[in-house]
Amino acid sequence: MDTYIPFCGAPPLPAELWSRWTLEPTLLIGLALVWVLGWRIAENRLRFAMAWGLVTVLFVSPLCAASIALFSARVGQHILLTLVAAPLLAAALPRLRWPPLPFAALFAGLFWVWHAPAPYQATLESDGAYWAMHISLFAAATLLFATMRARPERALPAAALTGAQLTLYATLLTLAPAAWHGWHIATTPPYGLTALADQQLAGALMWVAGGALFLTSIANLTLRFFRDTHPDRPTS
Repeated sequence: MDTYIPFCGAPPLPAELWSRWTLEPTLLIGLALVWVLGWRIAENRLRFAMAWGLVTVLFVSPLCAASIALFSARVGQHILLTLVAAPLLAAALPRLRWPPLPFAALFAGLFWVWHAPAPYQATLESDGAYWAMHISLFAAATLLFATMRARPERALPAAALTGAQLTLYATLLTLAPAAWHGWHIATTPPYGLTALADQQLAGALMWVAGGALFLTSIANLTLRFFRDTHPDRPTS
């Protein structure tokens, strides 16, 4: 039986990382098809181009391969996917006037499930699980930000739930006494890290960068709501 190779390839060594671009034809065709469809329906094409350009970079660039070797790289990929690309895409597409709180709960559930040891391991053993993780997380985050954007007067509980669960996850990652994912015991030493140190780095990224990006998104939503409800009031 052939050994399964993860979607982004075998864990790269540091010396080869920057040559590890993922140019798999099915991936490129899928990205192009979504680009064409999104361009047709986007209300703001600049924001759509920024969002889908970032998505393309996340899965084509060496970050994809790095996320197979380092849990911190996978978490960094997910921060950019859900807290940068998703709100950009949500701001580009037609508004969804649905209550935000159920989508905050959906995003929280998916985030915790996919980063638990068994489901996370499954993404390293199956292309189907790998794409189920990323598509579901990205879709849930986009729906969350889209509904928060459309219903800012109802966004506070959803924002509070999302911020709290991301902070809790980051805290548990950073303070855990042992690594959660056995896969990375073998993949982190070439980078001068133990699996636990890599996990702590992932927690710090989520805590600091993730928290800052989420607060930036909420501040932007608040500013847009203020401008929509007070269109004649000057802003500094």
